[in-house]
This record gives sequence, C-alpha cells and structure tokens, in this order.
Amino acid sequence: MQSRGALFLLVVLVLAVASGFVLATQKVSYGLDVKGGVRFTYQMDTSEISAEQKGRLGELQSKMKTILTNRASGAIGVSEPSVSAKGQDQFIIELPGFTNEDEARSILSNTAKVVCYWAKTVSTEDAPNRRYKEAGDKVINDVTYVTFGRRAGDEVFGPGDPAYVDMIKTWEVILEGEDVANAQAQVNGSRTQPYFTFSSSGARKLEAWSRKYMNRGEKIAFVLDNKVLSIAPVKDGTILSDNAFIDGDFPPRYVQQLTELIRAGSLPVPLIELESQKVDPTIGVQALNEMVTAGLISLAVICIFLIVYYAFPGAVAAAAMILYGVITLAVLILTKATFSLAAIAAFILSTGMAVDANILVFERLKEEIRNGRELMRAIEIAFKRALSSIIDSNIATIITCLVLFYFGTGQVKGFASTLAIGVALSFFTAFVVTRAMIQGLVSLGIGTNLKHYALNRNWFGEKIEREAETKPLKVVQNSKRFFLISAALILPGLIALAAGGIKPNVEFQGGFEASYFLPEGKSAEQIRQGLSTLGVKNVNVKFADSSKGRVVYLTIPPTEGLSASDPTAKERIAQAAGLSTEGSSFYAVGPQVSRETVSNAISGVLVASLLIMVYLAIRFGSSVGGFKNGVKFGLSAVIALLHDVLFVVGTAAIVGFALGWEISALFITAMLTVIGFSVHDTIIIFDRIRENLRKPHKGWTFEHLCNVSVSQTLARSINTSASALIPLLILLFIGTPTPELKFMVLTMFLGIAIGTYSSILNATPILYLWNEATIKAKGESAGLMAEATRENKLQAQIAAGVAPSTAAAPLQPAQAPREATPPAGGGAYGQIKRRSGVVDKSTQILDDDED
Repeated sequence: MQSRGALFLLVVLVLAVASGFVLATQKVSYGLDVKGGVRFTYQMDTSEISAEQKGRLGELQSKMKTILTNRASGAIGVSEPSVSAKGQDQFIIELPGFTNEDEARSILSNTAKVVCYWAKTVSTEDAPNRRYKEAGDKVINDVTYVTFGRRAGDEVFGPGDPAYVDMIKTWEVILEGEDVANAQAQVNGSRTQPYFTFSSSGARKLEAWSRKYMNRGEKIAFVLDNKVLSIAPVKDGTILSDNAFIDGDFPPRYVQQLTELIRAGSLPVPLIELESQKVDPTIGVQALNEMVTAGLISLAVICIFLIVYYAFPGAVAAAAMILYGVITLAVLILTKATFSLAAIAAFILSTGMAVDANILVFERLKEEIRNGRELMRAIEIAFKRALSSIIDSNIATIITCLVLFYFGTGQVKGFASTLAIGVALSFFTAFVVTRAMIQGLVSLGIGTNLKHYALNRNWFGEKIEREAETKPLKVVQNSKRFFLISAALILPGLIALAAGGIKPNVEFQGGFEASYFLPEGKSAEQIRQGLSTLGVKNVNVKFADSSKGRVVYLTIPPTEGLSASDPTAKERIAQAAGLSTEGSSFYAVGPQVSRETVSNAISGVLVASLLIMVYLAIRFGSSVGGFKNGVKFGLSAVIALLHDVLFVVGTAAIVGFALGWEISALFITAMLTVIGFSVHDTIIIFDRIRENLRKPHKGWTFEHLCNVSVSQTLARSINTSASALIPLLILLFIGTPTPELKFMVLTMFLGIAIGTYSSILNATPILYLWNEATIKAKGESAGLMAEATRENKLQAQIAAGVAPSTAAAPLQPAQAPREATPPAGGGAYGQIKRRSGVVDKSTQILDDDED
C-alpha cells in the first residue's frame, strides 16, 4: 500500500511540474477588453449567389473563415486573431492589439477579387468610336484609380458612381479570383507595383485571349472591387501568359496589403458589417490587475476556510486547489483560449466551484468516520458515494456552458468555454489529485489521527445532519411558509419589471455604447444635453472609477443620422457630449444583431432548462421507477430554478431603476450560469432522497424521508454554495471595474444565494406535492415509496437467484400508514434483521456499505 501511495504522489508531482513548464514557456492570449483592439461581426451577402452556392453554404462559410483568418494574420498583421463562425452565414472577428478600425474594416470586407477584363467598350487607336474613353486619374486614400467618361460629352465618372459600375459590366472577363495563383510586391525603380502569377488554367485563358486579339491594340484592365487600378493596350507581338504586373503608382503599404489579401484568397461572397467595436487597452490593463488581485484573494480565503474547517483533508484540498489552478491555466493556454475579462471571471468562479466536490467528499467522509468506519475504508466510501451527486451537478453546469457557447458570441463564448474546462478539471482534481494525495499520505502513515479530521465542527448545520433521522427539519410541513417567502422575494422585482426597470444595452436594442474618461465637473445632465444636439434621446449614462480617473459609459439607442457603419460616429458623439476620445472604447450594433441577441437570450434559458430537466429525468428515473418518475425529480428541480430566474430578472429591474445598469449578453451569461449552479444543491438533496428510497426504512413516510434527506445534506449544501459565493463577493467589490462585469457578478451572487434557498426549502416540497398529486390521481401504488419498494424487492429476488414474478408485485409494507409517526431511531438501515440468505443478499445490493 505504501508503494502505491508513493506512486500516486509521484503522479501528482509530474502533473504539477508539467503544468508549471507550460505556464513558464507558453504565451497567454488576452482578449480585446484586456489588450485593446477591434471586433467586427459580418454577415455573408447571399442575395446574389447561385442556388448551388446556397446549397453548400456551410462549405462556403468554412472557406471564408480560412480566408478571413489569413487576412487578419497576414494583411493586417495580428499575431493571434480570433475568427469564429456564427450560425450559417456570420463571422465574429477579433483583432487584439490592433486599433486602426478603418484599416481593419477595409481589409476584412474587401473581396480582394482582382479581375482581368477585356475593356471592349473603351476606345482604342484602332477603334476610337467606342462608347467610353479614359478621363484621367482619381486619388482615393492615397491610391490612384482610373476614371472614365462617355465618348460624346464632358461627364467624368469614377469609383463609386453608378455609371462607373455600369461601364465595367459591359466588359468581358478574361480571368478572375482563383485564376490568380500568387501575388507579390515588386519594386520597379522608385515605384512599388503588384505582380501576379496566374494558375495554369488562368495562364491558358490569358494566352488564348491575347492570341485572338494580337496586334489590335485592345486594352486590358485590372479591376479590384469595381475600381480600375490600371488599363493599358497590349503591345504588338505580345503573347500574355502566366504573369503580369499592374503598371501604376501605388503606396508601398497599399501594394503590400493588396498582395497579402490576394494570397489569402478572394472572398467568394461579399460581407455586410453588422457590428463593430473598438476597445482601448488602458481600462483593460487596470481591470486585469484588479481581477488577478481578486482571484488571488479568493484563492487564499477558500484555502484558509478548507484548512480551518476540514483540517488535514482541507489542507490536502487546498494544495489540490492550487494545483487545479495551475493545471487549468496550462490547459487553457495549450488550447489557445483567449483570456477576456469575462473568461478570467469564469476561471475565478470555477476555483470556487472546484471546492464543491471536495466539500461533498469531506462531509461524507466525516459521516462515515462517525459511523465507525476504518479510515481508509471511509475514504473509499466517501469518494464513491459522493460521485453521483458530483457528476450530476457538474454535468448540469456543463450543459449550460454548451448552451452559452452555442448561443453566445465573443466574450460569452470565452466565459462558457473557460467555465466548462474549469468544471471538468475540477472533477478530475477532486477524484484523481485530491484522492491520490489523501490515500497516498494516509498509506504512508501521514494523517491517520482521526483528531485531524475536524469531526466536531458544527458551524453550518452538522448537528442537524447527525440528528436527521430522529429530529429532521420540518421542511415539507412548512412548505407554504417557504413558498410565501419566495413570493415576497420575487414580487418587488416583478413590480419593477412591469414598470420598465429593465434597461437593455445596445446588444438588445441596437445603437452605440461608448466609454470615455470623464472631465472633472462634467455631469450626466450636461452629457445628455450635449447629445440632444445630435437628436439623441433616452441616453443612459453610467459611471465607474479606474486608476486613471472616472469613466463614463454611454448607451445611445438607434438615432436618425447615426448609423452603425458611420466611421465618424465616435468623434461626433464625443464632441457633442464634451468628452475626449483619448483612451475611449466604442461599440456599434446594427438592428439585426440586436434582434438575434433577444432571440438567443430567450432560447438559451429555455434550452438550458429543458436539457437539465431531461438529463435529471433520465438519471433519477434510471434509479426509481423509470422515466416517468425521473420527470418528477427533473421538473421539480427546473421549477425551483425558474423561481431563481424570476428573482434574478426582478433584481435586474430593481438595479436598473436604482443605478441605471443595463442587461447585456454578460447578464444572460450570468443568468444561465445561475440556472446551471442552482440545481447543484437540488441535486445533492435529490440524490440523498434517491439513496434513501433505495434502502428499506421501516415505518417511514415519504414526507419523513424528504425531511430527513434535506437535513442530512444541509451542511454540504450551505458549504458548496459558500465556496462559490466567496469569490463572487470578492470580485464584486474589488475585481469588476466596469458596470457590465459588476452586474454579471452581482447577478450570479444573488442567483446562487437564492438558488441555495430554493434548493433546500422549495425543490423538495415541490417534489413531495407532485408525488401526493400522483397518489391522489392513481393510488398509493403510484407513489415514489411504493415504486422504490417494488424495485427493492425485485433486486432482492435477483440477488437471491430467484426468478422475478411476471405479475405486478403487490405493495409491500415498507412504510407505515401515511399518518403514522416515525418510530424513535427512524428505522435506520443497518438495524434491519437478516432472517435468511435471501435477505442477506438483497441487503448487500441495496446497502452499499458492504461493497
């Protein structure tokens, strides 16, 4: 055993060293809100694509994602861009560290489709009477383009004019897009020019055309996005083939970007900009420092709590938690996760949630030791018995993370993926690292004194747990009182909701959100009056403090004269409000994105609730009476968590009234996280109900069983919630520099707190009342106690090698009449008389003490 323990400890040491090596050698990728940069949401313009292309839209989207990624890293030069597909026709592009929004926009949305035309309607020396003629050059953003006019008349038209586009439509395509195999910048004297190499098929097309029109002085035009870069006649005797260059005078940077774009590939479908955001890094760096400080304080507080409350196993868990943090960071870095402020908040929250498994195991360990178990055996049973609750609660959280990832964008996806990875690794840490460390140390003779297991700690209801079978809390009997308390908690929020307290941010209503450093003496009313000169109404003004001064956050609804694609909107808003654009951030959202955000928010809540209900129905139904009974457990849990959602939404309305804080995608993130976490304690209690149903308790009613189950799990329910509430509370006060993040953390804090209340005092009474309604409608035999009794008898017959009866088993007298008072001692299992081999074997299966 000692060699095995030493091996376990060696494995833990190797994990620690490997993770430390990753942290020391790998670079962390920070999000826009930390590093600064620009973010765009684009939609494919499918209005002019063929039916065949529409049929393979997914393939087209995948190809465009690759092209956009190459553009971001090549033409723009961002080392770690993020390009993600959304839905079937959208892209979210994040460029950390790049702040020139206009340049990024022009590169990303440019189709980069260089087309070589035969300009057959433009006059030449041999054909002077054609419809159009060259009319000189026009410089746009330091790039020279060719202009044209009609042969008869003085009108001149250039890029952007309808007549210009109509003229190009009269030309004949020689080669285009994928016919260009490569492009590079070449220096010709003092000029830098684009040089193209054509594919074999492109070379054949160009050669065939030049042979057909040899010595006729016909003109070839190179066109980029309906702008003519150059037009020139083919010299006599020239056969064009596999390469060409554009003879013009271009800025070197433009040529470099153009050739990078062409190498990345031309966009097969044009893009429509739906949303843009520019974030200055100044606030982000300060926010990062605050959040890191909050995270370290949270870790220290949780470790102190573990050590003080659980003594030796708590110290082991604290060490495992630190290792968990190192392993999780290493995995996130290796998987190229982006550390946005929301993702960092998720990581800090996951450290609190990582303690859940340890608390469940340690509370069970104390229970087994008090029952007289030998220490190593108690450790094995504690880990085994806590397993199902931990798996179910972790899967509930991962379900919400998957829903968040599917429906969310940007930082919401970052939060979801970080939390999901954290939850999965916390399970690994608890059941591999903590278990290996405790068993390894005990096998080596360390931590074998039972005084070091804090068996007499009674701060959070352990005394109630120990007396649960004889003096349980009367939760079911007082259910009406608890339901009334719930109504009193929810009602003020519903009133605020009805009165319009919910304030949606730009993600829900469209418009603009901007942050600026606030000049001294500038008031919210002065800002509103200034913006009124632009026709802005109902602007929401919020303030926050940073290390470099006070920051004002403006939410501006859709306003006539201000569009999401207007590059001057940021400066116009700042000028009207009397603010400086230095160190600012700007966020513009079009109406399509806002409609989608509303739809995704509703869908996310419904889908997450449904999936959790189905999962719990399957899990609990497999243990007690099949899916129909599982639905009782699952839907009871969902009703309790919807109670939490109502409270959270009502709280948002109250906070909206009081502080002007707005709901955003991060608020929806918080609400869905609450949904996932709210069922944690419910699952712990329901799992104990399931366990108690599978053991014969003579004289118990279902009401008594429910009360006992709640009482037996009270301390662990409170402690697991506290472990999540501690980091959230610390984040709320010192680690959330923006109102949006603060609102998210406040929502999760209140949601988890109310979720603990509803799990302990609402969920079980709902299950009990549902069971009562089933009995009233279908008879005593349809109740959970009767169902469990039949299954217990069936398992006993199977264990004894007796063929089960094909007839419906009659209701067994495993419970007293429904009005009976439970006998003293509660008929706890372990006091059952074993009268035969059949009973002995049956109780071995039902009584997993004997495993």
